[in-house]
Amino acid sequence: MKKLIAILAVTLLAGCSSLLDYIPSRWDVNQAKVMTDIQQQTRNFDCKADQAAQINELARSLQWFDIYATNKPTRDIAKLTGTMTTTVKEYQERLVKGPVSPIYCDMKRKIFIQQADILAGSVQGRF
Repeated sequence: MKKLIAILAVTLLAGCSSLLDYIPSRWDVNQAKVMTDIQQQTRNFDCKADQAAQINELARSLQWFDIYATNKPTRDIAKLTGTMTTTVKEYQERLVKGPVSPIYCDMKRKIFIQQADILAGSVQGRF
């Protein structure tokens, strides 16, 4: 009987851990603040100013957010930042090759804003 209870308990606990992947994490004030900072950085991205400094600041904010979301049990939010992180890295790599055209910069800026808004809706829309 004790073996049956032990096996049943292990089975139920293993099932609950995979169930937690489907439950959204709770609202977090630190994540909300940094996400607002990221939104502000994307909206204030100036294609006529030093783009390298601006994109590096944005990359640092995203890195902080990723580290925080991964270390805190909010893995559902950590999964969402991958697309924006990739977009920022692509822009950083493009800047290394030389100056970018104003049209390219403006298009990327619009993508940054769109991705930041989507992330903010997910992060700040939690309860």
